[in-house]
Amino acid sequence: MEKFMLIVREDLSRISKLTTEERLSTSPDMMPWVESLIASGKYITGQPLMLTGRYVTQHGVTSDGPFIESKEGVSGYDIIEAENIEEAVKIAQSCPMVKIGHAIREVRPLMNMDEFFPKDDK
Repeated sequence: MEKFMLIVREDLSRISKLTTEERLSTSPDMMPWVESLIASGKYITGQPLMLTGRYVTQHGVTSDGPFIESKEGVSGYDIIEAENIEEAVKIAQSCPMVKIGHAIREVRPLMNMDEFFPKDDK
């Protein structure tokens, strides 16, 4: 099994005008989908993201970064396990937010760092 991040991309300009309660109440009920992934043993973790944050660069820290001024941006994530990227894509396509056109899911494999930095078995 491989690990994948399903990145949630939404219209940040639209959801930034909503309260947290409105944002969550206007989204489809995600719990049955998450519960089905948990039951299948494929779900690891996930969360919606707050719309505020900081960009940290070598030149400093920016408050309320440009991500809030962008039309589309990252609004959450889920980490799952799947046999391959094709299965991960099928899982992403089954997301209620994707099905109604409320969000886009970017599917990205996670690197297995153990391949590059094996754990010492002492």
